[in-house]
Amino acid sequence: MHKKRVFKTKTFDRWAKKVIADALLCKAALEIEQGIFEADLGHGVCKKRIALAGQGKSGGTRTLVAKQHASAIIFLVGREKSEPGTDFSDVVVVTLYPIQYRSEVEISGSS
Repeated sequence: MHKKRVFKTKTFDRWAKKVIADALLCKAALEIEQGIFEADLGHGVCKKRIALAGQGKSGGTRTLVAKQHASAIIFLVGREKSEPGTDFSDVVVVTLYPIQYRSEVEISGSS
């Protein structure tokens, strides 16, 4: 399997540094590449749940991820399950563009 670059938007990075490690994002990116995600939202965007220590996927985080690009996966926005409200409103999804890149991590096919 070829290497894909993993990016985080600035908004996602600010939220994620308090909640989830880059290693878990890389693992989630590999799962997305294998077709393991909760929902395909169309236009190359999917919803992916990521387990947190001691909480599992059902109590962990929810993320929206751009997966269409041939050489990159981009984590767009995230939220914790414990936050009130629905997973993601349409307003959040619409305001994601243009994407501003904050940081990247490289992943490979082996883990």
